[in-house]
Amino acid sequence: MKLAALQLQASGDRTETIGRAADLIDDAAGQGARILLLPELFAVPFVQPEPDLEYFELAERLDGPSNRMAAERSRQHGMTIVSSIFEAADVPGVYYNTACTFVAGELRSVYRKSHLPFSNGFPEKFYFQPGGSEPEVVDTGETGVGTIICYERHFPELSRIVALRGGSVLCVPVASASAPMREVFQLELRAHAVFNGMFVICSNRVGKEGVKDYFGLSAVYGPDGDVLAEAADGGDGVAVAEADLSLVELSRRRRPFLRDRRPELYGRLTKMGPTA
Repeated sequence: MKLAALQLQASGDRTETIGRAADLIDDAAGQGARILLLPELFAVPFVQPEPDLEYFELAERLDGPSNRMAAERSRQHGMTIVSSIFEAADVPGVYYNTACTFVAGELRSVYRKSHLPFSNGFPEKFYFQPGGSEPEVVDTGETGVGTIICYERHFPELSRIVALRGGSVLCVPVASASAPMREVFQLELRAHAVFNGMFVICSNRVGKEGVKDYFGLSAVYGPDGDVLAEAADGGDGVAVAEADLSLVELSRRRRPFLRDRRPELYGRLTKMGPTA
């Protein structure tokens, strides 16, 4: 099957941005993509360093315009699309950073970002309530797909959960503009692929937004950590890569990290603060 990472610059016009995203999805589908990932909060500008009360006006419901487009294109092309939105919850004043997985037009998973930064110019705790559920794995009929969101790539426990739940493809929508993070960006993503024996799709924003300059590097990684396809530098685009799913099982046999885990030794990981 083919996997696709969509890279996009968000303008101040949500409708225009969604239209460009739809065209790129059509392009990826024309290349045979079966699973496609959109960037974090793809349809609107991302948060700036200073908290802004007006930013909440960009929030939308789960059935808002961003997800309606993703659902429609998922149905039209018979593909799996992972969308990412600034979600306005049913409870007034509650907002989430949310990823939604559509399979052939059907909403199959809603995952809310549980690890939120307030550093490096990303005051996300000001805007979003953290989700309270571990990543799910969606059976697309062809493979298992799980999603973690941006900052969560720094927490290897989450991608390991996706692997343990049977996932073969990890989706990581991001909004990454930090110069220090660029130095380790692909290193981290390659590591997730290798230590879990899975394919990884990462979709980033690109271009200037306020004081931030998003660096792209949207790509598809193989279970050996290889970069299978990468979007062109500096603009909108899609990276489409052929994924031989048999390599997931082969990788896990060659490097049996899941087999050799010792959960009985890891209790310290779930305790707060220093322990003796």
